[in-house]
Amino acid sequence: MSNLTGIHCDMAEAEYRMAPAIAASDIKHILPPRTPAHYASHMAGEVKKEQTKAMLLGTLTHLAVLEPEKLEAAYAVRPVGTDYRTKAGKEWRDSQTSPVIDQEDADALCGMRDAVAAHAGAQQVLADTKREVAAFAEHRTGLWIKGRIDILGADFIGDVKTTENADPDNFARTCVNLNYAAQAGHYTQLARLNGREVKHFTFIAVERAAPFAIAVYRLDERALAWGLKQVNDALQLIAECEDRGEWPGYGDRAITLNLPAWAYGKEVAA
Repeated sequence: MSNLTGIHCDMAEAEYRMAPAIAASDIKHILPPRTPAHYASHMAGEVKKEQTKAMLLGTLTHLAVLEPEKLEAAYAVRPVGTDYRTKAGKEWRDSQTSPVIDQEDADALCGMRDAVAAHAGAQQVLADTKREVAAFAEHRTGLWIKGRIDILGADFIGDVKTTENADPDNFARTCVNLNYAAQAGHYTQLARLNGREVKHFTFIAVERAAPFAIAVYRLDERALAWGLKQVNDALQLIAECEDRGEWPGYGDRAITLNLPAWAYGKEVAA
């Protein structure tokens, strides 16, 4: 891994993905409520995932925000009425060299691109930054970690997130449910291990549907510290499991199970 140590601004995504180090997307498989067994299964490739429409649109959305000049060359639009069951439809599909999306999705991507371009706060975050930066470092556990950072500024890191609802309360819940704070902690640690100053972590939250509303959020210090602790605890657990050669699941003892308080309704107050 020594040849990959550091920050790489021009590394192809395929090369980054092949590098044998632990990414934030790997760590989430051991964060509660997941277990070491889930992480080991993920890393062994036992849980196969084909690219879904959502994954493709996520990739294209990042392109729309971070490299908007490349967006429209990155996909083909399926003509309205094209039926892949017909000879003409099959021939059109097979002739495409780019991923195919529907017109509705193409319109949404262009809408998000244009909304970000017109948003002063988002443009301030994006100004004078490096985009899609690969970073590698050796963690204190001896494990190698990596990340593909959306936005790397002089003293901050930025990340683009699409969402159904970008209002503060909803996005805060999303940060918890989708482990965004842990991801922020992971990227921040990577940058600092490579000697970069990181004063704050910023999200550009973009709604997926018209009017493609945008919010810019700076993660507070407590949330970032909590996310970093989650990452370091997870990496410590991974290292210990590797040393023992054991990847436990939920345990082998019976546990008394209660139901959540809301399930009992008014009986809880009785």
